[in-house]
Amino acid sequence: MMSNATVRATGTGGAHTTVGLFDADAGVLAERAEVLSRVPGVDLRIAAGSLGQMLTDPAFPPDVVIVQQREGERVSINYKIRVCRLADARVIVVSNGSAEHLAHDVGLLMTPVKSFDEAVALIRS
Repeated sequence: MMSNATVRATGTGGAHTTVGLFDADAGVLAERAEVLSRVPGVDLRIAAGSLGQMLTDPAFPPDVVIVQQREGERVSINYKIRVCRLADARVIVVSNGSAEHLAHDVGLLMTPVKSFDEAVALIRS
């Protein structure tokens, strides 16, 4: 499993958006970290497989956290969103179409997207 690694994009000039990536699937996490490391204007600061890794990383909080909830995770998506928002990080939740049982207030705290590509497009805009 990939640990919380600090990864920096190699963009030139301009403002960068710092990003944290959170996914319990180590393979998906590594693939997405690689994609984000090549996106101009994105500075991937954290790639974490658990909430504990994300919260204890010295780069936390980034400007934006991209989260995808996996079946069987012990920490609820509601809690992850609230914690990241309390730290003033914008939260983008990648939903694979399954109902994630979001609390009523949580919908206002995050931006839902249907794909990782859509999340990257939101960061770049």
